[in-house]
Amino acid sequence: MGGGVLLALLAAGAGDPNATDAYSDALAPSPSPTAEIARTPLFPPDIFTEEQRRSGAVFFHVMGMGYMFVALAIVCDEFFVPALDVIIERLAISDDVAGATFMAAGGSAPELFTSIIGVFVSFDDVGIGTIVGSAVFNILFVIGACALFSRTTLTLTWWPLFRDCSFYSISLMVLIYCFKDSHIYWQEALVLFSLYGAYVMFMRWNHPVERAVKKLIYKNKVTRVRSTDQLMPTVSSPASRLHASTRHATGSSNSELAKCRA
Repeated sequence: MGGGVLLALLAAGAGDPNATDAYSDALAPSPSPTAEIARTPLFPPDIFTEEQRRSGAVFFHVMGMGYMFVALAIVCDEFFVPALDVIIERLAISDDVAGATFMAAGGSAPELFTSIIGVFVSFDDVGIGTIVGSAVFNILFVIGACALFSRTTLTLTWWPLFRDCSFYSISLMVLIYCFKDSHIYWQEALVLFSLYGAYVMFMRWNHPVERAVKKLIYKNKVTRVRSTDQLMPTVSSPASRLHASTRHATGSSNSELAKCRA
């Protein structure tokens, strides 16, 4: 390498100005075949310039976002929820299973399309943060808000929480393993998709599994009885004593009347 540098300097001193540039290009690292190529997002151009947006045209973007939110609310209230009720009635499934499958799939549709746009349009990883962040939002904010503003007493059981948290923990561990090299290959994507398929299939036998688990947990449960329960005298109320004495007197009078008739 030292000889090459010396030859390049001699060539430059001899009046060849391109020699040093050629040597610099030779020493420059060649691009790796696996290097990521920066891609330009495929978003359509904005109809407003940056100066127009700064002058107030951004308000039209805000109006468009508000219109989309209202449209999404109308579609969910008028079409999605009634369709979900019909599906639950036709398939004869419980509310918790429907909420964990059909309702969860419908509620996660925005995250799905956000990931699709992030992969095929904007070429970034915005979908991953959206999915994980929405899970935290649903677990903490949505459940807390429902419990805080509910006007009726919500009857909850431990089984749906235990079931969904178990699957969610397993899916997070698999996701972390797949992301350890910052790449997800088609085999890993197939594993993630298979885990969701296993979750849906588990919902098919949700009630038998729930009964089996509760039977296993509560099979040795014994009702505690105090040793002094049999020694305590029975205390009756004055009304019950009056009713018993009246019934006894009525029975005695009926028996005496029957003897007189005989």
